[in-house]
Amino acid sequence: MDDPQLGQATIVYDDPKEGKIETVIDNEFIAYFDDHWLVKVGEDGDGNDVVRRIPKERVHYVERSVEEFQDKIDKLADEAQERLPF
Repeated sequence: MDDPQLGQATIVYDDPKEGKIETVIDNEFIAYFDDHWLVKVGEDGDGNDVVRRIPKERVHYVERSVEEFQDKIDKLADEAQERLPF
């Protein structure tokens, strides 16, 4: 599978210790799931992703460059549909 440039996202949220934080991250390292924004912040010693879960209530906004991101989502959806028996 190709790895096209997916663009970037900016997330602005409140951190209990650090106050208001603005982080710019590649779109492939941010997701919304179960009322939380998940942001990859690094890897552990075993190479596993370490993510920060940010409750939606603490997020001011998220800006994303979505055209390239949408193209990637469409491609993944097409590949998944090919693999699933319908």
